[in-house]
Amino acid sequence: MRISHLRTRLCRVVVAAAVLIAAAVSAQEGHPLAGTWYGDYTTGKQATDITVIMKWDGKSITGSINPGPNSKPLTSVVMDITPGKPAPQGQQSTSGTPPVFKVRFDVDGITFDGTLKNPVAGNRQLTGTWKRGNQSGTFHIRRV
Repeated sequence: MRISHLRTRLCRVVVAAAVLIAAAVSAQEGHPLAGTWYGDYTTGKQATDITVIMKWDGKSITGSINPGPNSKPLTSVVMDITPGKPAPQGQQSTSGTPPVFKVRFDVDGITFDGTLKNPVAGNRQLTGTWKRGNQSGTFHIRRV
């Protein structure tokens, strides 16, 4: 009888652990912009490394650029989604138009304006242009 109670208790612990692990794994995806992004931005032919950390609190996106003693907070993050169009019935799914995710974030007087590629995949990329006063260039970051 005692062994039966131990098995029941062990089974409950295993099930609870499995539920907690599943919840933690699914919570890691979250918002398409949440996470750590790494890449570079260019000025002419010179590329400069950049790390961007974005967080989603359920209402807004916050974060910082180049974490560490010289980090700068993101002052504004906006994501606009233009809905796609499904393929006509009976057509191949590739004949539809996917949604377009436009993203703009500002930090320390620099505006980054880009397009999010693969918004629901593990290999998300944000590519576009940046501008600060009369300086401008391109940037490319990917979520790590």
